[in-house]
Amino acid sequence: MRSLIYILVCFSLPIFAQTDTLKTKIQLNQVEVIKSFEANLEEAEKITIKSVLPVQKPFNPTYKYDITIVPVELKYPAPQIKPLAMNPDGPFQINKAYLRAGYGALHNPEVLAGYHNSKKDLYDTGIHIDYSSLDNSTKNPYQKYANLGARIYGSYMVKENIKLYGGLDVSSKTRYFYHTDLGVDSLFSGAESKRTLNSIIINAGIKNAERTKHDINYDINLALKNLNITNEKARENGISVKGMTEKYFGETTVVMLDGKFEYTGLNADSVFSISTLKFVPTIKTQFGNLIINAGINYINAGNKQSSLLPELLLSFGISGSKLQVFAGVKQDYYTNNLRNVSALNPYIVTNLKNLKNTITRDYFGGVKGQFAFLRYQVKAGYKNVTNQMFLLNSTSDLRQFDMIYDDLNAVYISGNLDFEITENISLGGWMTQHFFDLKTITETWHTPNLEANAFTKIKLFDSKLQITGELFFNNNVPFINKIDVVTSSNILFDVNTSVEYKFTEKIGVFVRGINLLNNKFERWYGYPSVGINAMIGVNVVF
Repeated sequence: MRSLIYILVCFSLPIFAQTDTLKTKIQLNQVEVIKSFEANLEEAEKITIKSVLPVQKPFNPTYKYDITIVPVELKYPAPQIKPLAMNPDGPFQINKAYLRAGYGALHNPEVLAGYHNSKKDLYDTGIHIDYSSLDNSTKNPYQKYANLGARIYGSYMVKENIKLYGGLDVSSKTRYFYHTDLGVDSLFSGAESKRTLNSIIINAGIKNAERTKHDINYDINLALKNLNITNEKARENGISVKGMTEKYFGETTVVMLDGKFEYTGLNADSVFSISTLKFVPTIKTQFGNLIINAGINYINAGNKQSSLLPELLLSFGISGSKLQVFAGVKQDYYTNNLRNVSALNPYIVTNLKNLKNTITRDYFGGVKGQFAFLRYQVKAGYKNVTNQMFLLNSTSDLRQFDMIYDDLNAVYISGNLDFEITENISLGGWMTQHFFDLKTITETWHTPNLEANAFTKIKLFDSKLQITGELFFNNNVPFINKIDVVTSSNILFDVNTSVEYKFTEKIGVFVRGINLLNNKFERWYGYPSVGINAMIGVNVVF
């Protein structure tokens, strides 16, 4: 009760506190409330206030950019478009299988087939098979061959920065010693003229698909190789380990480390081996239009032979991508084992005396660029070569070829042009000219010093019809014939063309004309090309 009295007193105090300051003695019940009134404001004088900001002049600058190409290999996966709050379209139609089959006038079938399967961001697998053969033995005894190859490959993404990959390549090549200047059919049987080269390569590796959080890329690969020449009882085994890592600093500088180790062991008439080590630390950076790539190239080529050379590549954009000048020096090696040389000349002898590496030091400069319709490059340089390999008919068996070596210097000039006249018409070509200075031997046996190629491609009817043409040229090559006289081959002048038509996106046909000028160029003495040929076939994708 006492609390209630206090509350009433507190609420009453403001009322009792009011006083009549005008002494009007007006009672509360005599106050009339004014509900509305009118009031006029005195008209204000207008005052102008001047701005304190300076007058702004129109600002319309022009900018000029010089853009240069930064040749840094970025290894990112293909971009993906992921829908947010929309109904996604159906899956993209991907052709998982393909078949290309044809048959030529010289009893030469050709088949390419494959199948591919993948799951986005997880795995990628496939198989490729190819077969081709030719038989012209009715004109030239034993002039025939057969090629069979298969490749299985795959990769698996463990996570963003770990991708496992590998593959298996097998091939079998059958060749015949059909030397046309010896009458081989009267001297040797078919079995004595046959050679089969069987090859197996297994490789496995690990790399990252995207840059790591520390801006690092890496790739490590291991490969095991075997080559078996059955008729000669020659076997060659090899192993190679190569690795690459690169670290980015900002967007214009990258430090790289490249390394490679190779071992080759030959078991034939003689047993010997060779090991090769290559290590190249490099830094690549850019200052405005200038790109600098500098490093050290070290090669230990076996047989107590090694070479250390500073490498440098300078590229400067004078007019963006339209005109760039470049200059540099680089070093590389080539192992002259049975695998590499038989890919160039399958008639190589197997009773080798040793294995050697060819080491090339290249000093070069040139210009390159790209306009809207033209891409070009012109390059000139000087090469210093140790143990350059040449092939010359063996004195014990003219059907086969020995490897001989010599040190040499060479001045060269090369260039290429590509014109895209319209979206449907393009043409181009390249040419390389060498001027050799040999140290010991007198001729660059079976080696052309001028090579050139020209091509054109035409697309019609919304690219359903494609017409291509190619011209290959190189000058004659020197060799020693069967009576020990130095002579030269004819000139290579080879014209090929093909016409392809697509009835649908999945089915098409093609016609191909090969060596239309019937050129009988002998890249290797006694082994002329087969001459003119034609083929017809189909293309199918699933």
